[in-house]
Amino acid sequence: MSIKVEVSDETVHVKQGISGRTQKQYMIREQEAWGFFFSADGRPHPHPMRIRLSLEDDQAPYPKGTYVLSPESFYPDRWGQVSCRAKLRPVAAAPAAARAA
Repeated sequence: MSIKVEVSDETVHVKQGISGRTQKQYMIREQEAWGFFFSADGRPHPHPMRIRLSLEDDQAPYPKGTYVLSPESFYPDRWGQVSCRAKLRPVAAAPAAARAA
């Protein structure tokens, strides 16, 4: 079971300012997408949910298309809990013969 993500807009939204705690400048780059998630009992939700993908400072936006979350998205955080920072892997397009059938 994998989580599908649909990117339909390549616009990057930027938030920037100065941290009140550290007094250092910050910049957060995000891109909107649609996530297709599952309920607690494993059934697909009937509708996709709008999500925000965090982008690295020099990362190009994800092109429009269909993706799945890559295994590199998951990592143990500083408290030893599982965290997620979405990294997407494109879904391979079906061969033309299979689409025509």
